Amino acid sequence: MKHKKIGIVLGGGAARGFAHIGVLKVLLREGIRPDIIVGTSMGAIIASLFAVHMDTDIILGRIREYLSSDKFSKIKFDLLKVADEAAVEDGLFAAVSRYLKKSIFYSVSMTRQSYVSIENYMLNISSVIDDISIQDTRVPLAVICTNINTGEEMVLTEGPLRPAVAASSAIPGIFPPIDFDGRLLVDGGWVDQLPVGPCRKLGANIVIAVDVARKLEQDYSLDNALDILRRTNAITRYTLSNLQAKDADFLIVPEIPEISWADFESFEECVQKGQEAAERSLPAIKHLLKEKTSLVPNFMRKLLGRKL
Repeated sequence: MKHKKIGIVLGGGAARGFAHIGVLKVLLREGIRPDIIVGTSMGAIIASLFAVHMDTDIILGRIREYLSSDKFSKIKFDLLKVADEAAVEDGLFAAVSRYLKKSIFYSVSMTRQSYVSIENYMLNISSVIDDISIQDTRVPLAVICTNINTGEEMVLTEGPLRPAVAASSAIPGIFPPIDFDGRLLVDGGWVDQLPVGPCRKLGANIVIAVDVARKLEQDYSLDNALDILRRTNAITRYTLSNLQAKDADFLIVPEIPEISWADFESFEECVQKGQEAAERSLPAIKHLLKEKTSLVPNFMRKLLGRKL
């Protein structure tokens, strides 16, 4: 019988995407190894690290080291996180401070192409992602990006890994678009938040998807036009994710709605949430794999009146 290929899809979600590591750790422990792994945005970062090393301890060590580095601190994600913080118990000074920080971010974004420069961005990507070609990874890998000029989805399966991952993770306005083989690419989540379709096209018979941005945030502001644009964009991405999730054979959804997309300090908690979600899903995943890979069709098992 022909081998059934297992594909794992890791969706976008910025800091929440660290939960992907916890999921992969549990699946790997149980002997559930992907034949194909596909990622978009933060999912592309984790998928790439896994495809190269196939070892979640190495991934954990590398990201912990990076998050404590000067390179990461220079990005100043604290200016981005403030927009998502609850203000119920804030005093007047804290509220004014948050507004000023938010204004600084907006003013920077309006005067140049991105909040983070291309030099700083690539320096940070190089600190995490290996300098190899996509086609040379130990597990077949696909990185999802958006062509900002044409609006097309780009499924990258060959070429240099670092710029591919940089492009897939380039949140518009925050990180710069990346020139990849003459095409200007940005975050893949704008066209494919959960790239189940590309995973199937690459040969996966069974697709396990991990969605770390499943729920639509309820703690949001509508104080100005930019806040409204941000909210409507979140709704679009949420709707897109739900539609794409329907095509997966199994969906793992870590419960992390309380963690901001820019809250990188919650790394360990996100990883733990991913582990917990995978542990809960294991019985159903094992049952699915048994059914999908069985030599006896499901209707025959029912006819025989016993489980094989």
